[in-house]
Amino acid sequence: ADLGPRTADALLAAVKREAAGGDAAAVRTALRAAILAKLRRVEPAGGLDAVGKPHVVLVLGVNGSGKTTTIGKLAARHGAAGRRVLLGAGDTFRAAAVEQLQIWGERVGCEVIAGTAGGDPAAVAFDTVKAAVARGADVAIIDTAGRLQTQRPLMEELAKVARVIGRGLPGAPHETLLVLDANT
Repeated sequence: ADLGPRTADALLAAVKREAAGGDAAAVRTALRAAILAKLRRVEPAGGLDAVGKPHVVLVLGVNGSGKTTTIGKLAARHGAAGRRVLLGAGDTFRAAAVEQLQIWGERVGCEVIAGTAGGDPAAVAFDTVKAAVARGADVAIIDTAGRLQTQRPLMEELAKVARVIGRGLPGAPHETLLVLDANT
């Protein structure tokens, strides 16, 4: 239901075609193959491109949409591609946000730059970019606190974070990712 009716119908048709009369394992295999086929059509040709050294990615979105988890998965993919990744804990507001990012950092083998709880997220972002440059990291991924577009002070804070990143490394952030949950 989270995928939309056309996508759900297409996946269902593929499963019926490939696994009709099969057991649960056959249905799972057919569904996995159909989902992968759809995802491969929209995947960038080069996979995860990294422009700039370090390639700076700013991750933003609504509260609870999965930003930090997405960062962990991106860091794992960049790491698997042989890139050295540094994470920035720019969500200085949410309780345990830094700890969650540090757990992801440990899981995927990358360092996390963090500030103090309630501190300036722009300062954390700046420190992350500077540390990535100094340590020769290939990719720096910066987490931010969740926010809605109607929260003017938080949106202004986000603009400040982006400006400060650009001061730390001209042209950065090279990529800004908006993480949305399936319901949105």
